[in-house]
Amino acid sequence: MTDAMAHLELNTFMKSDNSDSETTPKKNPIFVGTLLSIVLLVACYWGSDFLITERQQDLLLELNTRQEITVAGKADVIKTWINATGQRANQITNSPLIQLFASEVTKSGDGTLSKPLATQLPYMQNAVTSFVKENNLIAAYMIGKDGRAYLASSGAPALTPVQRSRATDHYAQTNISISEVRVANEGLIFDFLIPIFAAQPDTTTDAKNPVGIFVMTLPASKQLSSIMKPTRLSVVGEASNLYQVQDNKYYLVSPKKAPFLSETADETLTDNMTDFELRSIAGNLEPVYAVGTQVAGTNWAILQTIPQSTALLPLQTYAYAIYGLAGSFFIVVLSVLSGIWLTLRSQNARAMAGQYKELAQQINAQRRLLGSINNTIDDLISLKDAAGKYVYANPALARFVDFPEKSIHGKTDRDLFGDKVARKLLEMDASVTETGETTNDILEFEISGATKIVRVEKSHLTDDDGAFMGIVTVGGDITEYIMHQRQKEELGRKTISILVRMMEENDPHLAGHSHQMGELTDNVANILSLTAAEKQTISTGANLSQIGKISIPTEIRTKESRLTKKEMEVMQGHVGKAETMLQDMEIDISVITAVSQMYERSDGSGYPNQLAGDEIAMSARILGMADILVARVSPRTYRRAISVEEAMEVFRTNPNKYDPDVVAAFDNFLSSPAGQSFEENLAHSTK
Repeated sequence: MTDAMAHLELNTFMKSDNSDSETTPKKNPIFVGTLLSIVLLVACYWGSDFLITERQQDLLLELNTRQEITVAGKADVIKTWINATGQRANQITNSPLIQLFASEVTKSGDGTLSKPLATQLPYMQNAVTSFVKENNLIAAYMIGKDGRAYLASSGAPALTPVQRSRATDHYAQTNISISEVRVANEGLIFDFLIPIFAAQPDTTTDAKNPVGIFVMTLPASKQLSSIMKPTRLSVVGEASNLYQVQDNKYYLVSPKKAPFLSETADETLTDNMTDFELRSIAGNLEPVYAVGTQVAGTNWAILQTIPQSTALLPLQTYAYAIYGLAGSFFIVVLSVLSGIWLTLRSQNARAMAGQYKELAQQINAQRRLLGSINNTIDDLISLKDAAGKYVYANPALARFVDFPEKSIHGKTDRDLFGDKVARKLLEMDASVTETGETTNDILEFEISGATKIVRVEKSHLTDDDGAFMGIVTVGGDITEYIMHQRQKEELGRKTISILVRMMEENDPHLAGHSHQMGELTDNVANILSLTAAEKQTISTGANLSQIGKISIPTEIRTKESRLTKKEMEVMQGHVGKAETMLQDMEIDISVITAVSQMYERSDGSGYPNQLAGDEIAMSARILGMADILVARVSPRTYRRAISVEEAMEVFRTNPNKYDPDVVAAFDNFLSSPAGQSFEENLAHSTK
């Protein structure tokens, strides 16, 4: 209780007492005291209950956010794994020999092959077997429309009726799909079904129909076990459960132990499993807080759970603290009121001194309680005076810097953290002192040879008169969270690198194209003095500039003669494909804009949206010119290669199409020693 509150209570009590003496008979003091005590006790209880309820809501909101992030991350990892596995099948399904084999089987109707193709059958058998071994598959088959396996890897088990039926049904589709997981050989397996298209499709038909279905059987237990295991951010008792959805029923998948796939559905799960709520899940002894998500493109779902008692464990400590504070407050207020009443009822100084002694004891008890709470929390709390010296540091801070708690008094930031961190902390102190406003930042500390990442918040502390007393600092160790985010970003970068490599390996015309674009655009961006964010956008855009061409049929991408008008329309469709793929990968919007606009021209003659002038982002203008230059210096059978200077002359003589500032930056770089070296390397790589 503050002095102001004590004075207020005293004045109110004195006014009421005088009024009662003058106008009404004197009331029983025990009755009045009891009534006030009951009112105060009820107020303390309801106040405590309100604070605890608020804290519970905040705790559940934090839990909901963390669980949603976890299940979304695991679903993304599964989706990436499935997409990458499906793409690897292009090594086989895009093989002209396999495509010809499938076409012949389809045309014959009875599976009879021409003699030349039949002589190649052992070679194709070995190729499929090698593909299975290289990719750690269980088996691979090529299934005809009649359900027969016309090609299979060595040692492949016999197809089940379900596999044959699913393969024949897949002839009506043009996309890659996967089957349900099933139990086999003490583990989980599942199938990929990839359509095989004719090497030279019949152009008289509008639709492109498969001529064969390539089936890959993969082991799933190890990969799913790795994905489902707890993350570094998981707490004890938290679990990730994988379910297979069949006929709107959920069957538990246990990759690590038998029976691996539950034979009975969990009736507690319904289509609203994506909602965060308290559930009674089969196999759990108590209700759990859970949130789930469907894995796109599959019939799998992930449910993240944590027992109710574990989730609300921090609330118990908080509740004890709140009830303790409320009890202390009740005792202190009651003691003050009792002391005031005794003071007014008696002139005995000795009795008054006793009451103040009792009050002091209650205040000390409250201080001990607050001290106990402060000693148990993990946040780093400190107070510095105007000279920048530590007046107080809690035990968590002492443990963090590995200093005895009592020895921190009088030390400075430089003594505890070194010059680099101290300079940043002093800047924050100066900002708080000048503005009087709270400031925060995320800093890296080198403590005992390890890097710790801490969120630091500083605020201005004043006394009741508004005079400056010092700066309060509160820090929270967020090292694990930041490291998790960095790992996720690194996974994204690796995924991009794999996609670029796969794309270039499938198209000889694009080999090294993205790398050369990246080197050229990085130098041009430096000359134009673009911001760090713009440079990063251009660098990432260069790596991803050709990603949409993965979706273009091989026969169009690698055609040695000029494309027809219809083929050109198909080729230009790679821009829209790239935009869709990058959106699905949750790539930054600035990168998506750069890649989707790089084929636009300033005079509106580009594609796909005929943008003009400033409607085209600077990053897209730079990428577009780099793409043209790198492509034109490479020869094609239907046109000759031109020199870098000839390409630049096209840019210079068409200022209505190409930004003159960007053209000047290209000239500036290419005339430098680094640019001449780049030009030599580019000419050498195209020979």
